[in-house]
Amino acid sequence: MRKFYIWMMLAVIALVALCLPAFAGVLDDYYLQQFGHPTSYGLQKAVLGTTEVTQARCGTPLKRDLQRDWKYLEPATQKVLAYVISPPTLSDVLPSTSGRFLIHYTTTGANAPDIALINQYTNLNLPDITAWIRLVADTFDNVAATYAARGWNLAPTTNDAPYDVYLVNLAPNGIYGDTYGDVPTSGVSAPTYIRIDKDFVGSVFMPLTYTPLQSLQVTAAHEYHHAIQYGYNFFFDRWYAEATATWNEDELYDSVNQLYTYVPPWFNNSRLSLDIVTSTATGGGYGRWIFNRFLAERFDSGNSDIIRKIWETLHDQGRPPNAQDSTIIPMTQVLDSALTSQNSSLAAEFFGFTKRVYDRNWSSHTTDISLIPSYTPVSTYVSYPVNATSSPAPAVTLPHYSFAFYKFAPSAAVTDLTITVTKGSGIQAAVFKKAAGSISEVAANTGDTSFTIHGFGSLDSTSDEVVLLLVNTTTADNQTASFSTDGSVASTGGGGGGGGGGCFIATAAYGSYLHPQVQVLRNFRDNYLLTNAPGRAFVALYYRLSPPAADFIARHDMLRLLVRLLLTPLIFTIAHAGMVALASATCLTGWLFRKACLR
Repeated sequence: MRKFYIWMMLAVIALVALCLPAFAGVLDDYYLQQFGHPTSYGLQKAVLGTTEVTQARCGTPLKRDLQRDWKYLEPATQKVLAYVISPPTLSDVLPSTSGRFLIHYTTTGANAPDIALINQYTNLNLPDITAWIRLVADTFDNVAATYAARGWNLAPTTNDAPYDVYLVNLAPNGIYGDTYGDVPTSGVSAPTYIRIDKDFVGSVFMPLTYTPLQSLQVTAAHEYHHAIQYGYNFFFDRWYAEATATWNEDELYDSVNQLYTYVPPWFNNSRLSLDIVTSTATGGGYGRWIFNRFLAERFDSGNSDIIRKIWETLHDQGRPPNAQDSTIIPMTQVLDSALTSQNSSLAAEFFGFTKRVYDRNWSSHTTDISLIPSYTPVSTYVSYPVNATSSPAPAVTLPHYSFAFYKFAPSAAVTDLTITVTKGSGIQAAVFKKAAGSISEVAANTGDTSFTIHGFGSLDSTSDEVVLLLVNTTTADNQTASFSTDGSVASTGGGGGGGGGGCFIATAAYGSYLHPQVQVLRNFRDNYLLTNAPGRAFVALYYRLSPPAADFIARHDMLRLLVRLLLTPLIFTIAHAGMVALASATCLTGWLFRKACLR
């Protein structure tokens, strides 16, 4: 018994040790790690082995997050990261031909462009660094002139001074550039400055695929549009800021086509909300640019008017009451308002967009349609009937503005296929038939609860298909639907939506939904709990009961520490399920062996 208490004490000490770094500063380690500095949670990282948050391609969202959380950081951390939110100090400056820009650079040290590698990847044969800087200035001049011609207000500056662009070594941070401005003391517009990588020759920029000049072009288009966004309304929603800046890359420099690489993560994670936090891993923000293309095709015949009108609508919203640096105006509301002025709505256009994902009837940039990935089905069914006993289960719980495709492979045993859908009020459904390369939408039967595909059994099983599309076109999470092919009506069940939020208690304990430990729990929810009925029921119950508790925990530091202490073994178990199972089996075997020996 004495040994048991000793081991228990050691376990408690270990858990406390794991939690102490987080108690010292829940966000400090996250931001230090993101900007390439040593962190204090080495023990946690080594033991828990959690996956770090993917570094963004554009650094603007991360800097906005740092700005929001600055007051929560330890003084020592603020001292280390002060340079991140301050303009760099560089020795040389070159004005652009138009006078709109000042390009700050240096010819020595880590921030100096590597002219030899630039020439190697571009074949430009530039004579010196100054020639590259002139090319940078000309590129920004071209970007600003193009935006002005398209009706955008150009980025504001203090006293109408030239706009400052700084060339620094950003390759170690894995970002192309970033844009930063302080929260305005009044009004909604804020002057900013831009940092871009010094030469785009680092391997992270894939210079063999995208030349340094191409990377410069799309980065200038992207970051300067962020500067424009700060002028329209500082309190913009980050995901749509990235979606718009990324969309503009291809509008200004159509031949680069780097932005298409951001779309597959969205289509592969279509059950995540439209406005999920920005991430190249999930397509959050960056991959959503393709929705802007759909809107432009719907309302502008490829021009940028509707997107500009959306930002003008955001500007007209004005300054939020009691605005702080953390205040965000939800962009889904702005989108709906702007689309209402076009006699439409976000619900209608999002449903139309999801249909476009499948039918691929894009009308602009037609030579690049092959670069847009095809839809990704959540499940494919080859055995019939499909009902509540099928695996995977024919049911889904969708968060706001998300969608899911389900594929039905032709079978000669089923002459006509009827898909019956049971859904909540927030779900819209559509069915498509692909036959001999031609796609058609199947009309719903009377009552709009079922769809019949005649001649299903005669379709070619190697190339034809029937696809069910389910879409949550509302702002409400936890919208559920189920379906069958035998007419049975299954309960849609409870459930919780995936996405960037939802882990209320863990977020309160660790201080941010960005924390790696919170990400572990989110992944477990999305990849395991939401894939089965009992798990969805548990998540739904948790969503109903946990917000008040999370709010109380967030306001008491000792409770936050205690919850982190209690969550540590759970996170360890999730992160190392195999190792925990092996250790448990070993302990059980040893206990049984000892018990047998004592007989």
